[in-house]
Amino acid sequence: MRKWNAILTAAILVLFLLHGVFGAFQLFGLAPTTLKAVAWTALALVAAHTVIGVKLTADSLCVWRQTGVGYFRQNKLFWARRISGFAVMVLLAFHMTAFGYSNGGAYRLRWFTDFRLATQLLLIVTLALHVLMNVRPMLISFGVRGLKQYVGDILFVLSVLLLFMAAAFVVYYLRWNVW
Repeated sequence: MRKWNAILTAAILVLFLLHGVFGAFQLFGLAPTTLKAVAWTALALVAAHTVIGVKLTADSLCVWRQTGVGYFRQNKLFWARRISGFAVMVLLAFHMTAFGYSNGGAYRLRWFTDFRLATQLLLIVTLALHVLMNVRPMLISFGVRGLKQYVGDILFVLSVLLLFMAAAFVVYYLRWNVW
């Protein structure tokens, strides 16, 4: 099950980056599409990833209950991964409702308020934390070793892409509220 979760995680990461970059281009007004099929596929994979994560967490809790020893203090990273994943799920719900809705077959945009901007920026920060905390276990599950020489490059590229996405939200907000 952990191997399937790692495969799901890698696929989610690729789809997230595609969705984020194409969505940012659309928010900047530079591209006509967000690759909606990519977003819905990613959502389905995120749902499966969540179910697996809940199952693995429940299994851990059962073992802790059986042994009577939880080692909470020693497992802070474990809980940080679970809490950040839950935060991503909550903010993902805000993301799905932030931009528009369908009314009688016509797509309508929602007013992009301060609250919506804050939730979208929090989503990006939370995703960054969740990915950074979980990339090492994912790579270990694939048997990848010796990435230390590439870590800086990978983090730089991810940081630039996340900054690009955050800037797109801010520009979109400004277009709604200022320009």
